[in-house]
Amino acid sequence: MLITALALLLAAPTACTLPPLAGPPPWRPGERLRMEMSLLGAIKVGEVQFSVERPGPGGSVIPLVAKARNTARFGPLQKLVAVGLSWIDARTLRPERYREESDEDGRRRSMDARFLPVGPKVTLENQDGADRGSGVFERRGEVLDALSALYYLRAVRLAAGDRLCFDLVANGKYWRFEGAVASGTETFEVPAGRFEALRVEGAARRADGAGKDRAIWLWYSADARRLPLAVVSAVDFGMVSAKLEEAR
Repeated sequence: MLITALALLLAAPTACTLPPLAGPPPWRPGERLRMEMSLLGAIKVGEVQFSVERPGPGGSVIPLVAKARNTARFGPLQKLVAVGLSWIDARTLRPERYREESDEDGRRRSMDARFLPVGPKVTLENQDGADRGSGVFERRGEVLDALSALYYLRAVRLAAGDRLCFDLVANGKYWRFEGAVASGTETFEVPAGRFEALRVEGAARRADGAGKDRAIWLWYSADARRLPLAVVSAVDFGMVSAKLEEAR
């Protein structure tokens, strides 16, 4: 009986979660990235700038910042300016707080989520103009936000076939992400150059059951810097991509 139980335990599929960190992150405060945003893979519509800021007092929290703006019409939007801020634990790289702010043709919206103290639920505080509201969601596993996820996956061990599952806060919503690492590396070209790349592909599903699943593809350089080369995702009006233009 004992041998049978052990055999079943060993044969059981490994729970899908976040992969472990591979060591110190391959990025440091002062790093700046710029990515071009394109619609339908060809029409450049704007840019996103990412930065790793200096740690706060005591060095325990690192701020990550993303700033996006469109330079051409973006779907139904004439003008879009958005900022994402994630405060991550310097040791675990898990987010402690995440905030989004956007101005979409004069419509101002924001979302704030705090992940500490760790509990069974996560609350998103939303504001749309003068209207305020909140949503409470069950935490099913590790929770990342759109910005911390991009940096966390740079610092983990990614092997072909590895599965990744985590809760995701992005675009004012709470999602469940499931994905996997593609087999082998591939040559991938972006405005910043040609790289050997690892591909992560998956889908995000709204935790409240609304809307459609969103397919997501991410490419990271296979070298020590593990640069985010591209992010491609399906949105309501087509495929939107962000490709690396500059890293410094």
